[in-house]
Amino acid sequence: MKVLITHELFMPDFAGGGEKLVYEMAKNLQARGIEVAVLTTGDPKVKSYEGIRTIRMPINRFMMNLSWRKIVKVAKNFDIIQTSTYNAAFPSYIAGKIAGKPVSCFVLGMYGKRWLRMRGLLFGTVSRIVERVILKRAYDKLLFISEYSRKWGKEIKINMKNTGVISPGVDVSSYKPKKKENFVLFSGRFAKQKGVYTILKVAKRMPDIKFVLMGWGEEEDKMRELASPNAEFSSLRLKDGKKFFDVYARAPIFFMPSVAESFGITIIEAMAAGCAVVSTIDLPYKGKHVKVDDVNGMVKALRSLVHNPETAKMGKENIRRAKTFTWKRFTDKLVSVYEDMLRKL
Repeated sequence: MKVLITHELFMPDFAGGGEKLVYEMAKNLQARGIEVAVLTTGDPKVKSYEGIRTIRMPINRFMMNLSWRKIVKVAKNFDIIQTSTYNAAFPSYIAGKIAGKPVSCFVLGMYGKRWLRMRGLLFGTVSRIVERVILKRAYDKLLFISEYSRKWGKEIKINMKNTGVISPGVDVSSYKPKKKENFVLFSGRFAKQKGVYTILKVAKRMPDIKFVLMGWGEEEDKMRELASPNAEFSSLRLKDGKKFFDVYARAPIFFMPSVAESFGITIIEAMAAGCAVVSTIDLPYKGKHVKVDDVNGMVKALRSLVHNPETAKMGKENIRRAKTFTWKRFTDKLVSVYEDMLRKL
């Protein structure tokens, strides 16, 4: 079996969790003996990354929407096109039709009406229209990364016949709990989508509790201006290794009040580190599920976990649950999807 993976960025180029998932997908498929190549944007001189063959186009990632001719040319030597939202999906669909290749598409982000809250009326409306154009194509398989994001697909009237759910794995081995300290942790991109301004509002309402905001992103400068004294910023990222993992290890509570999220890998990582979780995201964690923008509810939820002996018990249970999200399980399901797609040719 030969699989061509198309994605707008690929390691070492990185913008978020989507690149991490695509990298792990390529690595684990290749480990199964499946021939893999990644068609992406970037420096054409970079022919591989950690043994994974790459074909890079010297264009902006948004211009990948126009790259169907290149995808057709490369796809002729492959059995399946594996793509993902957003900028690689539509041209891959077109290329699949022209080249006669089945196309599987991972929905790494799907927000529907939530675009309006994230980007405002004008840009949010444009984003909703573009999303519908991309996701309502007749892919051979449309894969969501959580059951709740699949439900969102019904909001925009996606044909659910050829859909499925395959949740990503998480390398939990690096996330080990240590003696817990008295702070609330957020980790991720500093973006409106992540509810970062809601975090600042909640922190201001809880001046006796330290909030550690660990990440990067376009909203950081404005966030620093608005933050109360108990909000501490950290620029540590995954690439920083031990120091990064140590912050997770010492945090008793992880806080993720996202406006919209298709999965939330950082939550599983926090679970593996023994954190109780307070979030708007519907994943199987122990902690408190809260509503989007419900500052009062979030303050109440966090207060109920601070200095609570039950919080440590929740963390221990979350360690157990995090271990069920493995890349082996992810790859097993994905290979099964590919085999089914090829049988239907």
